[in-house]
Amino acid sequence: MSDGIFREIAGRYTLLIEEVEKTAARGEVVGDLIRTQVRRCIIEMQAAGAEPDDIRAVFDDLERPSTGSFVLVEAKVSRLRAMMKMHVAFLLFMEEQHKLSSFSATKKSDSFGFH
Repeated sequence: MSDGIFREIAGRYTLLIEEVEKTAARGEVVGDLIRTQVRRCIIEMQAAGAEPDDIRAVFDDLERPSTGSFVLVEAKVSRLRAMMKMHVAFLLFMEEQHKLSSFSATKKSDSFGFH
């Protein structure tokens, strides 16, 4: 599948997560909505054919400002994207550990995914 599709999926979820952040900034309780949205993003990307390295690459690119643009990313947006990247790293790590432990216990490989 195209890297552009993965970026489009991540872009949509980034906008949703930015709205959650705005809600939190107004003092409303958001709980773990950011992690939940990141998890949903990963699931959708996997359904589109993304592998863990593809997902990491997309979120690495999201964290960096565009090279074609001279507009500086606000500190708040930059912090939010870094937080999203940490959630991605954590969720993918947990999935990979689960996969390894399942493989060790059953001696057969199961497919990657949160499903």
